[in-house]
Amino acid sequence: MTFCDENNLEVIKEDLRYLQLLANQYPNISSASTEIVNLQAILNLPKSTEHFISEYMVNMSLSLIC
Repeated sequence: MTFCDENNLEVIKEDLRYLQLLANQYPNISSASTEIVNLQAILNLPKSTEHFISEYMVNMSLSLIC
């Protein structure tokens, strides 16, 4: 059983606002499902390689140049 106090009503109103915005963007189950599948596919893509250059390497390179 859920109690309807002021806090719950505010949460429900905020949730309803987001659901209405989503309903405008995805008007039917098919379009919402397609978007969910696309987002899950994006999340499963391999991460790109990140390169980090430490301050030590920069100082070492500068000392070799000078």
